[in-house]
Amino acid sequence: MGDPSAGKTGAWTVFVCMLANNFTLGIAFGTYGAFLSHNEQAFGVARDTISFGMSAVSTTLGLSALIMGNAVRRLTPRRSIAIGVAATACALAGLGLTTSFAVAMAMWALLGFGAAMAAILGPVAIAAEYFPGRSGKMLALTNLPLVLFVGPWAVTTILAELGREGTYLLLAALLLPVLALVLRLKVGTQAVASEVQQFQANLPLRAIMSRKDFWLLSLGIAVIAATGTAYTVHAIPFGRSAGLSGPASAVMLSVYSGAGLAGVPLFGWLADRIGAPRALALSGCVQCVSWAGLALAPPGGFLFLSAMLGAATTPLTMLHGTAMAQMFGGNGAGRAMGYSYAIKLPFLFMASPIVGYAYLQMGDYRPAFLAVAASLMVAVVLLSVASLTRRRPRAQVAAEA
Repeated sequence: MGDPSAGKTGAWTVFVCMLANNFTLGIAFGTYGAFLSHNEQAFGVARDTISFGMSAVSTTLGLSALIMGNAVRRLTPRRSIAIGVAATACALAGLGLTTSFAVAMAMWALLGFGAAMAAILGPVAIAAEYFPGRSGKMLALTNLPLVLFVGPWAVTTILAELGREGTYLLLAALLLPVLALVLRLKVGTQAVASEVQQFQANLPLRAIMSRKDFWLLSLGIAVIAATGTAYTVHAIPFGRSAGLSGPASAVMLSVYSGAGLAGVPLFGWLADRIGAPRALALSGCVQCVSWAGLALAPPGGFLFLSAMLGAATTPLTMLHGTAMAQMFGGNGAGRAMGYSYAIKLPFLFMASPIVGYAYLQMGDYRPAFLAVAASLMVAVVLLSVASLTRRRPRAQVAAEA
């Protein structure tokens, strides 16, 4: 096929990866809130219980990224992405056909697996192999949050016409042409991927886990990631509880996601200028103000506050990776990212149910949102202290190892 990074073939590869990302990760996170009340009724569970579905998605996504990383090297990126797209289609169809909450939890877990394979592991393998000089640009285009932007509003509108079952089955059907396009990709693997992983593995675990700034950053990022996940789950129910219509509440979540189109490049520029830890702390400050504003402001200010929150939250994955790279360099960033992600998994699992439980107990989202704002103040302190920690030279890290 030649070098897929050149000309139309490279553009086609990026386009297909963008579709796979949006129709797996985008659907998993961008539509969950729109289905929330419908799933409550279908499965006969309360708000705190149904929120565990998003916990299953987030936890399985993280575990799959950690566990399946080596397996993806033995598969071709095309097969990895195809497996993820197919898994997502099966999960969506299963959600539309079942009325068992236990089966639904398994389907949400399958959504997390599908998103990890199709939206994270496969495209990263392609970027590393075929776009070594432009991997950042390739992944930025792949991760454009298009479905996250339009998904909440679109699904809310379709639900009114097709109902819960029909909407899930329609989403599953949309994955079939995406799968066909993925299977037409002609991208494989090469030995350099294994060599890069071996090089990264040269940095021992002790050299990572003994650093205070690693723990401070990881814990601060965990709080931010958890609160961001909680917002995607509860934004639409929160808007409706405040008196907004279903479509208006969905627009609020769409604005949150769409603001990432501006937030990702902005905070990427800041990370290069002032360092990722400081950029993360600034992001946490903006999020803290936004959550407090949502709790205290009238509904007329929700769109603006959601945009602020989205612009500061959606760059988290990019800032997380940049922080690990700045701390450990090329020979340790990948391994450090994996361990750091493992630290935040418990936070991802518990945040959404806790917010749902608080709503059930108080009948009001505002106290829970103020508590989220307070937790983000803690995250800002952790990230600020990490940014003040003197970064040791890479040579010193290697010598200590």
